[in-house]
Amino acid sequence: MLLRRARRRPHARTSSRLFATYAAASLVPVVALGALVLHSYRNDAAEQGRAQGLAQAAVIAEMAVAPALNTEDRTGGAGIDDGLTTEQSDGMREATEQAIFRGSVLRLRLRSFSGRVLFSDDGSTSGGVPVADADFQAAANGESRATVIGTEVIRVLQPLVASASGQSVGVIELYLPYRAIADRFHAQVSRTWWRIGGGLAALYLVLALLAWWTTRSLSRYAARQEHQAMHDILTGLPNRAAFRKRAEAVLREGGTGAIVLSDLNRFKEVNDTLGHHAGDELLRMVAGRMRAALGPDDLLARLGGDEFAIMLPGRSAAEAVALLNEVRNRITAEMILDGVPLNIEAAFGVSVYPEHGTQLKELKQHADFAMYQGKRGAAGIVVYSGDGAGHPHQWLVIQAELRHALEREELILHYQPKVALPGGEVCGVEALVRWQHPQRGLLPPGEFLPAAEHSGLIVPLTEWVLRRALADQVGWAATGKEWTLSVNVSPRNLEVPGFPEFVEELLVASGIPPHRLILEITETALAGDTDEVVRAITELGRYGIGISVDDFGTGYTSLSHLRGLPITEIKIDRAFVADVARDQQSQAIVRSVIELAHGLGSRATAEGVETPEVRRWLAEAGCDEAQGYLFGRPVPWPQISVNEQTAHVEGVTR
Repeated sequence: MLLRRARRRPHARTSSRLFATYAAASLVPVVALGALVLHSYRNDAAEQGRAQGLAQAAVIAEMAVAPALNTEDRTGGAGIDDGLTTEQSDGMREATEQAIFRGSVLRLRLRSFSGRVLFSDDGSTSGGVPVADADFQAAANGESRATVIGTEVIRVLQPLVASASGQSVGVIELYLPYRAIADRFHAQVSRTWWRIGGGLAALYLVLALLAWWTTRSLSRYAARQEHQAMHDILTGLPNRAAFRKRAEAVLREGGTGAIVLSDLNRFKEVNDTLGHHAGDELLRMVAGRMRAALGPDDLLARLGGDEFAIMLPGRSAAEAVALLNEVRNRITAEMILDGVPLNIEAAFGVSVYPEHGTQLKELKQHADFAMYQGKRGAAGIVVYSGDGAGHPHQWLVIQAELRHALEREELILHYQPKVALPGGEVCGVEALVRWQHPQRGLLPPGEFLPAAEHSGLIVPLTEWVLRRALADQVGWAATGKEWTLSVNVSPRNLEVPGFPEFVEELLVASGIPPHRLILEITETALAGDTDEVVRAITELGRYGIGISVDDFGTGYTSLSHLRGLPITEIKIDRAFVADVARDQQSQAIVRSVIELAHGLGSRATAEGVETPEVRRWLAEAGCDEAQGYLFGRPVPWPQISVNEQTAHVEGVTR
């Protein structure tokens, strides 16, 4: 949205500059061509003048000078250095006066090879072309030379040739008028120049039009290329690069605002069941709905896949959440894809600047962490709190270290007891993984499980927990403890092909009966309702393995998600258990869950039991099992026997 502003003007200015450059560049060869043509015509005119001067000089020499000198008789083929006779001088004067009078000759000199002026029309005996001049030497050797001087005169050096011997006997220096030739040439050039100029002007106009069309085409092409480089082709939204560019510019300006990351729930299911064309149409519809809910100064971008980013300049966390609620409501409204009614959900993670950071990378990491928390829990919109463990900027480090931890056996298991109500005897344990970090000490699961679940590491981690927990179960079974073992599994584990078979093989290898293993699955995993998850749960139930729905009541599981699944246990979330002894709403919810579990043929287990009052109320309400600090904290399994006695005694006496 903000990126759309001020798009055309820079391209228009660029196009104008490019056109001006192109036009100027086109003008250069046109002008050069015109100058070349003009120069060529001038050279042609000069050459024509020289040719005409040579021809005229040859006529004068043959028809006027030679008869006047009577060179045959006078020189006999020799030079004329001895000078002219009176008769020859008179003849030359008469011939010259007639030529000068008619204007065909401006000046005439007759010179010997030594340069001596033997005759001049003005009577002078000096001056003229120096003997050392190349033209004079050429004329002395029998070669005529003509030179245009300025625009008025053609100078011709013509050899005087004796008719008897055919050899030069002197040099005739003629100055002939060039103006008439120049005028004729100028008229000819003017006509030609107008024709050529018109043609060149037409050529330049064509080149200018081509330049204009080309620059506009290039400008439009550049604009399209820039738009494609900065926008998502499918939705038309700014892409990751455009979002980064604009968001970083806004952050540099200071102020407050929010960065939001969002992705769609069950998008893979749409692609798998309806096809990728339906997935593309879904993305287009979601993009349109999100854009319609945002303001003109808000920036919406598609980062890739089903992930979107939003920048909300000038908005507080509360304002951002209020706006995102509107966005979410629009997204969740029913849509029709290929004739199938569909409701889509989305998770939103929010980070606020400058409170949560001033750099885009940091803000996106925090928003991504909040979004991940939203996908795991009931809230679809989560604002980064700043106090969560395992921040995203540490996840890459944690993931790398966790791989080594699996190889070096740095992980350990603690177990929290589950007691039967109302008696209080230990009937089962839940395996909880801990990391004995070589530098940071013993780490709880919240420090590393989010990073593991955000990557593929959760799969080998869960497999390690299952192997180790079953080995420990063999140990306590050998001491006569018939406890069930509960192990948490991620939706990713259930989506791995062959996971039920893997678990069944572990049970066979350890000799543990399948009903004594319970796999705990979060409610949100069931809400996803993907085919892989349902298929895996059904297959595990067929093997006789128990299935527990963890954190029930915090997600958005409907009864349709539970129907038909082999659910062994429903665990009531601690949020409803903590104040159940005095809060009527919590009491109503817990009673409903207990009745639901019993109606499905499952056990009801309460989490987070910390006071005798809560324990007593749960027992009276018909809850089957309980778990919490009242009965024991997570410890290595050999220590549970001590806590078992305490839990049983405390439960009975209180």
